[in-house]
Amino acid sequence: MTELDLGLKVASRRLLWRMGYTTRLDVQLRGVGLTSDTLANGPRGRRTSAPEGFTDLDVLGYSIGGGFRVQTAIVDCKTSSKGSTNRMFWVRGVADFFTADAAYMVREKDLTTAARQLTSRLRISALNSSEVGSLEQLHPIDLDLEAEPLAWLFQEERAVKVLRAFGGLDKRLKSLLEYREFTYWINEQYRNPLQMVDELAAVAEHLDPRNPTHLALVLDCSWLYLISLSHAVESMRATHVADHDLGLQEHLFGGPVGLREKQGLSQLLETIKQSGALPERVHVGLLPDYYPRLRELAVRVLTRPDAVMPALRMLELATSVTALGHRIEKAEDMGGLYDEVAAKRAADVVGFLVGSANLSPGFRARARSLLLGEPVPEGS
Repeated sequence: MTELDLGLKVASRRLLWRMGYTTRLDVQLRGVGLTSDTLANGPRGRRTSAPEGFTDLDVLGYSIGGGFRVQTAIVDCKTSSKGSTNRMFWVRGVADFFTADAAYMVREKDLTTAARQLTSRLRISALNSSEVGSLEQLHPIDLDLEAEPLAWLFQEERAVKVLRAFGGLDKRLKSLLEYREFTYWINEQYRNPLQMVDELAAVAEHLDPRNPTHLALVLDCSWLYLISLSHAVESMRATHVADHDLGLQEHLFGGPVGLREKQGLSQLLETIKQSGALPERVHVGLLPDYYPRLRELAVRVLTRPDAVMPALRMLELATSVTALGHRIEKAEDMGGLYDEVAAKRAADVVGFLVGSANLSPGFRARARSLLLGEPVPEGS
């Protein structure tokens, strides 16, 4: 996050909150490192190329619309209006990448005339800093965005501290950090519900719930996971609303064809295992052991769509507050954001990840303390 653009980013975040979104700052897009066998490597055999950076996105917003449709908005922020015309095409491309329903270009001062002429054609809203403030007034909300700690989301110095908090973590957490910062965003969404659990499980022994930044990291992963669950539920409602199990399985494997392919592969591996060619400990089942809990969680989300947005916002707030080394003491600290059902749903997501990825139970206890006000058991 550059200091020059920081003010515009938090102002844009505040605008999106007024418009009903939950938000994320500085989303990084990059490819993955590729590993290949080459003769040139001789006995070492494998060579890994460094991942290539694509671009970055200043502000990303998510909202749940009618029919549980996951809606997104992106905001591009720059203090200078120079190059705005070319940048309009970049914004359109990133919006298409995220299948964004709304795209905004925010500049400190007015955009060029040429850029303004492209707004309707490219479906981009162009705003200067004063227009951001004017647009805010068109979206009155019940939340008190001036009340701390909710106000911290929209304060420059605290926003940058939260982003930097995850930069100095143990190198043994690198795989999880890179997944949440990079891989999650370029994955097809159907892959993330299973991959998030795998990524957390891989570093579970290195995560300590008594470390505020580790707790903030798990809360942030829970925010990402609830986004992924929302995509899953959107798919389930559209395909098999009366058969939750089939709808979820088809989503997890990319559709009916993908599910059939995985079922065939699983049956083949089971035959090989029964012949003794694979060790008994090798898991060849189609679904992970925690799938019944995942299905139950997805159904909970499905049956109370009104709780999803406040749950996402509570997780966003709890992540920032915890990363700053503070805690939410009581519901009143959330500036009117607190909702009991939403708090339970957010805690359910954390609890699912803790149990499925074999994290320390202390993460569940501390999350429930933040979200539900429950006391933290001694030793957690």
